[in-house]
Formats: sequence, structure tokens, C-alpha cells
Amino acid sequence: MKILFICEEYPPGRNGGIGTMVKTLGRELVRQGHSVYVAGLYPHGYGQKDYEEDHGVKVWRLRYVTDKGLFNSNAGTFKDKTIFRLLKYSLLLQLDTLYSVGKMFRFISNLVQKEQIDIIECPDWNTFFQNSFATISFPRLSVPLVIKFNGSHSYFRQELGLPVKQYVYHSEKKLLTTATALCSVSRYTAQKTAVLFGLDRPIKILYNCINLPEQPSVSRSNNKIIFTGTLTYKKGIFSLLKAWNEVYASHPDATLDIYGKGDTAALEVLLTPAARSSVHFKGHVSQEILFSELSAATAAVFPSYSECFALAPLEAMAVGCAVINTSRSSGHELVTDKENGLLIDPDDIPGIADAIHLLLTNDTLRKKIAENGKRTIEQQFNITASVRDHILYYDEVIKTMRHVT
Repeated sequence: MKILFICEEYPPGRNGGIGTMVKTLGRELVRQGHSVYVAGLYPHGYGQKDYEEDHGVKVWRLRYVTDKGLFNSNAGTFKDKTIFRLLKYSLLLQLDTLYSVGKMFRFISNLVQKEQIDIIECPDWNTFFQNSFATISFPRLSVPLVIKFNGSHSYFRQELGLPVKQYVYHSEKKLLTTATALCSVSRYTAQKTAVLFGLDRPIKILYNCINLPEQPSVSRSNNKIIFTGTLTYKKGIFSLLKAWNEVYASHPDATLDIYGKGDTAALEVLLTPAARSSVHFKGHVSQEILFSELSAATAAVFPSYSECFALAPLEAMAVGCAVINTSRSSGHELVTDKENGLLIDPDDIPGIADAIHLLLTNDTLRKKIAENGKRTIEQQFNITASVRDHILYYDEVIKTMRHVT
């Protein structure tokens, strides 16, 4: 089968879960004998090659006209942010977005014809919707278009209690109504998105999955806690740092290692002077380094306010690291409390501290949930089996479209 993924964050670069999942899924599809193509309109300053082949996955990174020469690749500097802000509130970005999106659609249409693509998968999150005050409509293509719910811009704003931007909402809804079929990375996201956009169509659940990593031969620390993710309110990092002050008061030998990009100055002020030295901001690291660190940690904490189906807890569980996961959104679809992890509410600061304290002191429980967590990933969230599920689903969509037409 020939599959085209529309993706604007294929690694390396400032990618999130969508980019990581497309890479993981794409590589495994190629390994199982399929042809995979990736194309997307990349955000300003993303950098990386315009075209490359990654383990057989053919990747095209299309650019905005206003991106060329104005931004430092992957820097995200104050200068870059200022230039982008000026562009966004001028007509330049509006006109460029419409032009560049049209160019992307023409590229995709030509690629479909040239390579005889069988099916296209596109996420519901697309940055260009946020860059245009005009509604953007996907063209009707000659092959099925599957939209996968990874959490649209409107979805996350509603989840966080923020007003939904109507110009983005209309473009996102237009995309969903254009789709041949719909799927989602979790049941929670499927249900919430269906209500948000008034959808009355079947939604297939295809959970995010990962490659099972090789377990490094390292001894596990009894006092190191890890957080990994973007340093934003949505990820619960503010709640975690407030809870850490309580943890440190009882466990002055414990450390909290934080992996991810973001403004650390705004976070450090949440820590007491005594606890500050026990928290280490490590920035963004490679997946290989992260797996090695997780393999040596006591536990990993993910107190998110909103997720669709985050990869970070899966990665921790896969290397046998005990996980404390959010009880919000899709948290229950991965973790059963006190069986393969602990569940906490991100607003419950004492509850977060208590969960960390429990895993620092109760070796029996920690080992139990770590072993069960690893088994959960091996049996339910293995990319090898997930690819087979994706292909069966794609086949159904293709056959349905042929039958209809």
C-alpha cells in the first residue's frame, strides 16, 4: 500500500507527538513492505532539509514564502518571535498562508497522481489554520482522506477553558466534513471532538504506539524522578513544581530531572530556595538519552491537564519506569490506578506529592506497577501490531470509497 501522511513536524526539528508518531508509524510501515510519503507546510524557522529519505520514508518539507531568510533555524529566539508576531498581525502572513497552503495542496495533488497514492492521513491539528483568518478548505482528492484526531487547536482551547477562536474552528470543521473517514488516538479525544464539532460519524480508535526500546543495562536509582514534556501549563509542570516543594521537605536526597523546552525562569520561582538545587532543567534531548535516563529513574510524572494520548508515559512504561499519570482526559485509557501506574489530578498538589512519596518509599508497589506497565506497552501499544491495525483500517476505508463511487 502507498500511504501519504500530511505532517508539518517530521523529526528532527521542533516536533511534538504527531511528528514522532508519524516517524515511528512510517518507518514500521516501510519495514512491513509498504511505501510511505510525508509532506507538509512547515512552521516558520523549523529548518531541516526540504527533502530527505528516512529509513525509506520519503519526506518533503514545504515552506512559507515569508520563512526564507527571516528566521534562525530551530532557534525560537526573541527576534524570531517578534518577527513572527509582526507578520501575523499584518496582511503579509495572511496572504502568504493562503498562497503557501494552495501551493501545498497542488503539490499533494501532483504527488498523489505521480506516485499512485492509495490513501492520505492528516491530523486535525494544522498550524496554517491558525495563521489565516480566512477559512481554509481542503480540496476533494481522488483518494480517501483520513483525519486522525490528535487534538485540534479548538479541542485544546476548550479543554483548558479558553475561548475557541472561530476562524480556526471553521477551518477545522471544514476539514472534518471533507474527510472520507475519521479516527482518533483515544476514545476520550474521539468523544470530545465529536461533541465539539457536532459529528455523527463512526470514529475508529487507533492508539498511539511506540517501538519497544532496548533496555539499557543500568541500575535504577531510588531517588530520581523525571518529567518529560513541553514546559507549559497544559502539561502540569507548574503543579508538579509546587508539589515538589513538599516532596523535597520529606526527601532532601531526591532529585527532579525535567526534560523539555520552555521558559525555565517562570518555573524556578515556584520552588523554595531549599528545593531549587534538587531540580535540574535538562532541556530537549534525543530519544536514546531519554530512554537511558528513564531506565535509571525511580519514577516519571505526567500531571497533564489535557492530553489526547501522550507518548511520554508510554516511553517511560516501556523501559520499566514506574509512571504517575494524569487522571484527566485519556489517562484512564492507559493507566489503571495502582496496577500499572498511579493516577493523580493535576489540581491536587498534595496528591501529586503523596504519589511521588509513595513510589520513593514503597519498593514493592513501585516494582509491581513498573513491571505491569512494561507488560502493558508490550501487549497493547506495540507499533508492530499497530501498523497491522492501521493497514486493515486503511483497506476498509479504500474499499468503502470504491463502493460509494
